[in-house]
Amino acid sequence: MSAAHQAAKARDVSPIVDATNSAIREALARSVIWRRMTDGTLPFAGRAAFLEQHWEGLRVLRAGLEALGGSGDTVTAALARNAELLGSALDSAHATARWRDHHVTMPAMLQFRRRVNEMAAGKDAIGLHAHAVVRLAAVAACPVPHEMAQIDPRRDITCVFSTEDEEHFAEEISNATLLVLAQGADVCRAYQGVNRASSCAITAAAIRRALSQSGEGQPGEAQ
Repeated sequence: MSAAHQAAKARDVSPIVDATNSAIREALARSVIWRRMTDGTLPFAGRAAFLEQHWEGLRVLRAGLEALGGSGDTVTAALARNAELLGSALDSAHATARWRDHHVTMPAMLQFRRRVNEMAAGKDAIGLHAHAVVRLAAVAACPVPHEMAQIDPRRDITCVFSTEDEEHFAEEISNATLLVLAQGADVCRAYQGVNRASSCAITAAAIRRALSQSGEGQPGEAQ
């Protein structure tokens, strides 16, 4: 089946994707990590760790989709582009790329890695695309000024053909949302009891500036 024929037969999941984008923004805005980033009780290291988990998640998903032969599609390209933007921003915020040598994979990310590996091994394109929708929405919701790459679900999600497929897609979106929220909880647990005054030495503005600067470069794969 050609890509065009497959897209024509696929169900339109854009209502689910649109609802997911709104739900992710609202859930993150109400989360503890958002409050701590806003009130200054999460230090720079915690803010960076939060973005690092997003960076890792995008790369893990990209690899999962590539394992299914999706290395050239727009979903994979969006994941790669946003991973590059976050990686470059973190390079600038840390003033070095060496943070990659000390990057810590937190518990929720380990669970996410296992789930992606399971879906890739089972050739579960629907599940992988559902997780991609959530991860892209979460990155887009982060308080950064640069516009992250997005997808068009009508054009780019062409693996949902039946009611059962749609139910599976929605179920994996729920699972993916829980993992994204658990990611923030992991960071909060790792950075407890921070004094607000000391945490303000380097603020989220540093990361926002770095993201703006990284958007001026050429896209490429983060190493």
